[in-house]
Amino acid sequence: MRTLRVVLVPVLLVFMLVGLVPSSFAASVTHFNVRLDNVTIPWIFPPPEGLSSFCPEIPDGVHINPDDFGSDRVKQASLKEMPDGTAHVVVTDLIKGTATDNFGVSYKFVYKNNLTIDFDGSVADVAMQDTFELKGGDVNYTLGFNWRWAYPTDSLELVEVIDGGETVDVVPNPFFFATADGVSEAPEIVPGSWQQVSTRGDVINCDPL
Repeated sequence: MRTLRVVLVPVLLVFMLVGLVPSSFAASVTHFNVRLDNVTIPWIFPPPEGLSSFCPEIPDGVHINPDDFGSDRVKQASLKEMPDGTAHVVVTDLIKGTATDNFGVSYKFVYKNNLTIDFDGSVADVAMQDTFELKGGDVNYTLGFNWRWAYPTDSLELVEVIDGGETVDVVPNPFFFATADGVSEAPEIVPGSWQQVSTRGDVINCDPL
């Protein structure tokens, strides 16, 4: 036993110096990777008829909708949880696809979103950069935003969205967007926390993703 004790002491000391002990202080990191090819990703923000006159970039009488099985998606998400209850979330999302209007005109679109959330156990601080590009016919526009806001919550997790046994999306839960109309703060967020670092275009009516 004397020999065993002599050996263990320096080994444990080395582990502590390199950050391996104690394990209770180690962070837990979870990664998700989603890759979808030739799928249907519905546009959620515009009215049911698709991008239309609600968006000032779209000519009157034109309604644009994504093509069925015309989109590709690459999404990566990670959640780093600390023993003290804090967490850090990073999500990157890239969607490329095609769309068609009610006159048969074809379009291409690209959507990019980078999201980080820092959670301290009671408040989630959000930073989001978002862009949407649409080209085709007489339509050619790019819009986006760089916003920050915060919302109260007592927990934060990443949830997989399953369809047909396959993971088709990964979303933070709970999650509250900064605004519903692009003008006033959503009631669910911390009052006064919405910071519009930059905004380009009508992101509420013209960004369908």
